[in-house]
Amino acid sequence: MSRSGANILLIMWNDLNLQCPVEDVCIYSSQDKAVLNLTELVSLLTSSAEVLTKDHPIWGEIKIFQNVQAKYGRILHCDKCLLLLQKVGTCLRKVVLLNLSKIYLDLAEHFLKGVQDLNSSTQLPSRQQLEYVLLRTQSTAKLLCEALRYSKEAFCYLIQKLKIGHLVSHLMMATSVTARVNILFKGILIQLFDIYQNLYSWHQKLKRGTFKWLIDDGSQHMYIFLIKCDVWPKPMTEDQQNIVLNFFEREKNGKEAETADVDENDCVIISETNQLENSDIGEVVERKSINTVVDVREKDTPKRNQLTQSQKILLERINNAMDLKTLMVIWNNIDVNSQVLLPNLKPSKIRLIDKLFLLAEKKIKRLKVSPLSVHGKHIKMVAITKLTATKLTKHLGLIDDSGTLDNLSSCANQSVEELKPVKTFKKLKALYKNLYQILQTSQQYDKCHTLKKIFRSRKADIKLLIKNGEKMCARKLIFCTSKVFLTRFQ
Repeated sequence: MSRSGANILLIMWNDLNLQCPVEDVCIYSSQDKAVLNLTELVSLLTSSAEVLTKDHPIWGEIKIFQNVQAKYGRILHCDKCLLLLQKVGTCLRKVVLLNLSKIYLDLAEHFLKGVQDLNSSTQLPSRQQLEYVLLRTQSTAKLLCEALRYSKEAFCYLIQKLKIGHLVSHLMMATSVTARVNILFKGILIQLFDIYQNLYSWHQKLKRGTFKWLIDDGSQHMYIFLIKCDVWPKPMTEDQQNIVLNFFEREKNGKEAETADVDENDCVIISETNQLENSDIGEVVERKSINTVVDVREKDTPKRNQLTQSQKILLERINNAMDLKTLMVIWNNIDVNSQVLLPNLKPSKIRLIDKLFLLAEKKIKRLKVSPLSVHGKHIKMVAITKLTATKLTKHLGLIDDSGTLDNLSSCANQSVEELKPVKTFKKLKALYKNLYQILQTSQQYDKCHTLKKIFRSRKADIKLLIKNGEKMCARKLIFCTSKVFLTRFQ
């Protein structure tokens, strides 16, 4: 491939706004459709779309990875590991925006309509539309290769920090999540390579349309990237096989007494172990969801008596903090991903806590330049610290929190049907954030954009009404806006 052609492809691979030439179609006769057997192509596209469906474990890992990255960013601002983790996060965001499954399903739908058409001549997608799908597959594979490389480097740096005992409680979670994401990348990459090879076999079978955007050898094979990214399982050497066999023989000899009563027909003997198929990429094991079981009788006992010993120590440290700086040190040293210490802490609560500290810092800065006496400033600073500590313990779930606003902000994992209309602007803002997070989690980005646009418009109208003294009209507008949110984005 020439250098200019490679540059053109590089630009197209990196262009997220690249559009599929949907209007570029070709005429196929019934005989052509019978010879091509397009139902196989439709089946291939639909099965390929299942690789990155919404219920794939990689999306849950991406959310956990983003939370770890945000927590790590608060601890170390200019660290090499943080820069590498941010690069991995950038690649993952671009993969999400590509939405490869939807691209496969759209092309399969276009071919399916033509296959079901019983006319003598039918308009079907041209070769250029398949080239667009191949380009998007290459884009996703390239992004995953970059994320794979950066995650390997980040893992090496994290291991070095763990060896010297630097922030072990925080880096242990980051190391485990980075390793798991790296393994999932390898499995998805191998599947993408197989998909690309199968789709590329149809490249010359389809008719070429009139739309020109690639050079003749533009759709090159992606098989060359297999050696570079090194994702295929490596076959075991004879020495390695002997070591493994000796290990299993020792285990077998040590447990002969336990297996004496086992029937020989129930045993499976592997006679050939000198070959390892590269197609075996393993099976993705999902994380077990941890459901917190709450007994009804717990409502009769105080919240303090339900805490574990580590939670009581954390609560005592927060209550004994006399200044905001000490409180921030306690928060930065908390492992937010610990299901034992903080089982009820969610990403929405983490954002609220960060905002809480920002507001407290602003209050203390204004207080320092105020004309109050030193004693008066000290009393107010202690009051701000105690109020911040109380809200922090509520958000962490260490004390009871019966506030309606906090209950509304903690429903990020609820469905749209469970939300209700509101009558205050604070609750409307919390409702907007919850709806936006629900739509973003389900990858409905068009609805997210529409929701943001409506909220900004109504926000300006509500502020104008309040400024003019028409509070009743503003209240009615808030209630109507919340109804619009719940009905339109259901």
